[in-house]
Amino acid sequence: MAILPLIIILIIIIAIVRQSKRSGRKNTFFGKQIRWIFGGYLAILIICAGLSPLLPTDEKIYKTIDVNDLDHVGAELYEAALAGNIDKVDSNYIKKTWNLDYQDEQLAITTPNEEYIDTSIIVERKTVNDGEIEAVYYKSRSSVNGMDISDLEKPLQMKIEKNRMRIENPEKLTLEFTRFQQAFPIKQFTGKSGFSHSNHFYEGTSILYLKVPKDLKINAQSELNVQYVE
Repeated sequence: MAILPLIIILIIIIAIVRQSKRSGRKNTFFGKQIRWIFGGYLAILIICAGLSPLLPTDEKIYKTIDVNDLDHVGAELYEAALAGNIDKVDSNYIKKTWNLDYQDEQLAITTPNEEYIDTSIIVERKTVNDGEIEAVYYKSRSSVNGMDISDLEKPLQMKIEKNRMRIENPEKLTLEFTRFQQAFPIKQFTGKSGFSHSNHFYEGTSILYLKVPKDLKINAQSELNVQYVE
């Protein structure tokens, strides 16, 4: 099956050449043209076959990752946070930490221009009023086309101004990919289509975990997903 396209072309060329011979000498020049075209096509195939092994094929810069594992890890991270067991998860998921002095009795959590934040905010109340907010940003792994891009992602942005905690989405990440594929003459023999590729992006689970003083009152913007440790 791999050489079927070449066989079909060869049959067509032979049929044309035989017909030209039957038609007389007037078609001799046409027959020579056909042979030159066929010979040139074969030369292109041989050149492409020689260059093809030199091109990158399965080589990947980033570590491969199973999306099914990502789902499982993300769920475990969320459940651990909600149960107050966040300290037991892999420390590799910690992207940024803050230790903030805070003496006010209330705290408003907002976003700029009511921006949507795809991060769960989970609050754990301490047993004392120690005047400090401990914040940790967790993020499980993300992937593009099966490649782990977690190390490229930026953390959530957060700061406190007076009695207001302002959080913003991480800086946008721009990725550029180059894909190599075999030339058309080679794909005729491999049977692979040039239009079978698609991109798959998996966004990891992100959590902003806050340990706040015992009696601190929190007022969160309605668009935010704020939950408390059970």
